[in-house]
This record gives sequence, structure tokens and C-alpha cells, in this order.
Amino acid sequence: MKETIKKILDSGVQAPSGSNSQPWRFSVRGKRIHVEALPEKDHPVLNFRNRGTWVAHGALIENISIAALEYGYTARIELFPDRKMPHITAKITLEMHDGGKSPLFPCIGRRTTNRKPYEKKTLNESQKNEFLSVLSSEERPCVRLIDGQEELKSLGEVMSVNEIVMFENRRLHNLFFKEIIWSDKDRTPGLLLDTLELKPPQKAALRIFRYWQATNLLNKLFSVGKKIARDNARSYASTSAIGAILAEDDDTAFINAGRTMERLWLKSAEMGLSFHPVTGVLFLRQVFMAGLTEGFSNEHIHLVKEAYGKISSICGAKDERIVALLFRLGYGGEPTATSFKLSPNITFED
Repeated sequence: MKETIKKILDSGVQAPSGSNSQPWRFSVRGKRIHVEALPEKDHPVLNFRNRGTWVAHGALIENISIAALEYGYTARIELFPDRKMPHITAKITLEMHDGGKSPLFPCIGRRTTNRKPYEKKTLNESQKNEFLSVLSSEERPCVRLIDGQEELKSLGEVMSVNEIVMFENRRLHNLFFKEIIWSDKDRTPGLLLDTLELKPPQKAALRIFRYWQATNLLNKLFSVGKKIARDNARSYASTSAIGAILAEDDDTAFINAGRTMERLWLKSAEMGLSFHPVTGVLFLRQVFMAGLTEGFSNEHIHLVKEAYGKISSICGAKDERIVALLFRLGYGGEPTATSFKLSPNITFED
């Protein structure tokens, strides 16, 4: 049984996480798995109320659920089983299962982030329906696919506001560059440079930008942060569609949003489509709405709130739902590099 659980969790930890932080570990007793969050590994500013961690754990739990079927089990999942222990995000009990396997299982190892500009090639209705076919009837109303050229251009522009703030705010700048892994020989979690899909001149510039004094000077002389944002806006809009996942404004909803995202991501891999989550503005907006604005300029606070307002309007968020996650979907070819994944950290209890 231990070997089977190791295999299931090895598939589980192929899940995405913010800057590839992999904020999880596991304790196992018999057929019961406790999933423990390590939010301190995640971005300390953008991980508002640990919601970046919850999204990652949702993707992790979805992978575990899919992998369990492959090995003859159903994963019975209880989220936040003990509110006195909020770092335990799930209790998963494996039960024997003699039904079918998930067709998404082979895609777990193929799923990757692709940040390249995509072909401006529209998905037809059959492709859209196939992509959304992995959603339940309850999930479908919470997912939007936007593919009008004007809407894509507008979304690209407001999504890139994150880059303006990141390159003009010292704290975010320093955190971003701390997360970059500069060489693929460094086998540690983080944001591998080659996965950013930069051209050689951009890579060279990034090595200069990692010094705040240089970036700050270049901002004053040439507004370099705004220029980077303009370039990224074009890349964001260069896609077949931008997807939005709407959720209620609570922790469990963010775990479920992560599960939904992972299922869609695996389906995109099955269909030969590229996928790229873009969440900076969404999480910054939550930070600012909670009044946590120390160290940020009024200009940046206004930019982020205004950007989210446009995102919310285009994506049709209303009632009690907010735009929890955004992603690009399209034809990007093969990514230049993929992130390094650690083996699962498992404690087996007697």
C-alpha cells in the first residue's frame, strides 16, 4: 500500500504552484492521507490569506483524485477537516474502486506552463465544448472563455498592470527576482528563467533589472516597467482565448477553483493546447481591498483596482463571485523548458 500511495502522491505533486513553490507535505496512516500546507513557501505579498497556496492545493488534490483511480481507488476528500488545524487542507481516504480510470491521468506528466505568444487562431465551437466537457454542471457557469479580439486586447492590457507594479515597487521587485532560478542546473523549486520564454536581449536585460538600483534608475529615465508591461500586454493578448474562473470569496472556493483549473489544464494538454495562468492583478487587488496598502503608491493601488474592474466587467463576474483565476489558452507550440518538481515529502505513521 505504501508504494501505491507514493505513486499517487508522486502524480499529485506534478501540480502547478505559484513560482513553482510546491507548498505541501503529507502524512499517511493506512489509507488516509493528510495534506499539509506550507504557505511560508509561497509569495508573501501575493499569497493573500494563503489563497495562492489554496489554489495550488486544489490542483494537487485534483491530481491525487485522478491518480487514485489509475491505481484502483476512489479518493474521498474532506477539505479543511479540522478548523483548529487550518494548515491541514484535506483529509483524503482511499477506498477500493473497480470502476473506470480517468482519461486525464496520462496528461498529468505532460501539463506545463507555456508563456510564449500563441497563434491568433480561434477555437471552434466543437473545441470549446470539448475543452469545457471536463466540468460538472455546477462548474460550467463559473468558467468563461473570452475570444473576441477587442476583449483580448483589453484583457492583455489590464493583466499587464501587474508588471508595472512589480518593476516599480521595490518590495515586489526584490521578491520576484528572489524567486527566479537562473540555471537549470539548480534543482530547487522556483521560477526557472527559461520558462519565462524571453529572447536573448530580454534575458540579458533581466540580469541588470535584478538590481533594484538599476531598475529604479531605468524607470526614472525610460519608464522601463511600463515598457515591459506594454510588451507583455501584447503577449497576453496573443492567444486563442483567455479563460476566467469565478469563485466565491472564501478559502474553500479557492481550493475548488484550483481543482477546476487543473482539470481544464490537463484537458488542454490532452487536446494539444497551451495553457498559461496569469493571476498577479487578481491577488494584488485582494490585498488592496483588504486595506493592506503599506509600501504601495496611490497610483499603483488605483491602477490595480481599475484593472480588476475591467477584468470583472469583461468576464461577467457578478453576485457574490469574484474573478479568482485567469488563464491563456491556445496554440503556443512546445515550451522551451519545464519546472523542476521535488519528490513528495511523506511521513508514514504507524
